[in-house]
Amino acid sequence: MRLSTVAGGVAVLAAALCVPATASAASTPSAASDSGAAWQPYRTAPWTDAPGAVCTFGVAATIVTDQEQDRTLASYPNGDPRLQEFRGPLVIRYTNQSTGDSVVRDLSGYGWFHYGSDGSIDALIASHIGVTVPVGNPGFAAGEWVISGRSEVTVSSEGAVNVRLITATAENLCQTLA
Repeated sequence: MRLSTVAGGVAVLAAALCVPATASAASTPSAASDSGAAWQPYRTAPWTDAPGAVCTFGVAATIVTDQEQDRTLASYPNGDPRLQEFRGPLVIRYTNQSTGDSVVRDLSGYGWFHYGSDGSIDALIASHIGVTVPVGNPGFAAGEWVISGRSEVTVSSEGAVNVRLITATAENLCQTLA
């Protein structure tokens, strides 16, 4: 799963697993599993980070496997999703565009996204997520991150990304691919 911020600080879901911070870890999975909402295919698009935007070099991400699904569990009155659940396999190849060196990472998992009415995102990752953090981010350090394990990811309405590792590890692919 992947979470990215784009120009203007707008957070976009590009495939991610999360649980709202207001939900308890013990009750959320069973409550979400009981939902009658239909699962829909969700596909992550390949992307490229320009040199200096995330890492000192450009990073190209290509999709190796993607069989993700999502469903909306709650919506705002205007129809925008308030809570979404994601599951499924996602494997990505990350390539340093300067050297051609690459690594493959498994971002498969299961979880939920809570979208604030102000445009913020609050999430608790159940397994794996890729998080793109741009240079100049006031929270978590810049990088193309692979988070494995349970963690909380928040994106403020201004686009600031923070990651709290609960029982997770974090790999900065800017270092791995340097």
